[in-house]
Amino acid sequence: MLAYILTGYDFGYTWPWTHGHLVVFGILALAARLGWKRLPWWITGLLAALAAWALAGFLIVQFVFGFNSLMAMPTEHFMAGGRGKVLDIGCGSGRTTIMVGTARPGVEITALDNFSADYIKNNGETLLRRNLTIAGINDRVKMMQADMRQIPAADGAFDGVVSSYAIDHLNRKGIEQTLGEVSRVMKPEGEFLLMIIKADNWMKVAFGPMLLHARGVPSDFWPKQLEAAHLTVVEEGTQPGTAYYVCRKP
Repeated sequence: MLAYILTGYDFGYTWPWTHGHLVVFGILALAARLGWKRLPWWITGLLAALAAWALAGFLIVQFVFGFNSLMAMPTEHFMAGGRGKVLDIGCGSGRTTIMVGTARPGVEITALDNFSADYIKNNGETLLRRNLTIAGINDRVKMMQADMRQIPAADGAFDGVVSSYAIDHLNRKGIEQTLGEVSRVMKPEGEFLLMIIKADNWMKVAFGPMLLHARGVPSDFWPKQLEAAHLTVVEEGTQPGTAYYVCRKP
């Protein structure tokens, strides 16, 4: 959050995602205070406990997830050679593009999105370009406005592909189509970094029942999907709220 304030980045995540918990906290805390000695103790206690949950969710969003902050590369192994062409699928307002562009200053990036996500305010090329300019990588990034399920690029056009918190929002058919496209547009020995939402304890505290698309997913779902797309998993790991896979195309 501090980096966002000091540098001027604006990744556009709207207030319900960044400060919604704080609104809920205020309402519940006020209700608990007004109910003190007026309501049964267990109701007041429940309101106070829910207020504490909302405050914990706010702190997790701000200081653990940092939706409007810069992202760190989860692994040193993706595009470790530092050269080549990388496609960012579902680039949004540029957090992943900037992550790759700053960690791998020798790569050229194509940022792909259809800019349909309504949880990013002013979502589009203008917002993306502004953030890329602040990061100092605008001249190394090309735009591709398209659907990730039908990538308008030639076979083997890229040395690497990256995607964070985008493909896992699709349905089963969309996931299969997109991973097939990832495999198609990568060169042999190309690398793919996939980051998805993981319904771990951090996420469960912060968002609870809102994690419907990430709950109940078998632990082998993503490895099987990647294997079916002829992508070999060479590394996997986790970060708070995130699972990641580094894959290579044979």
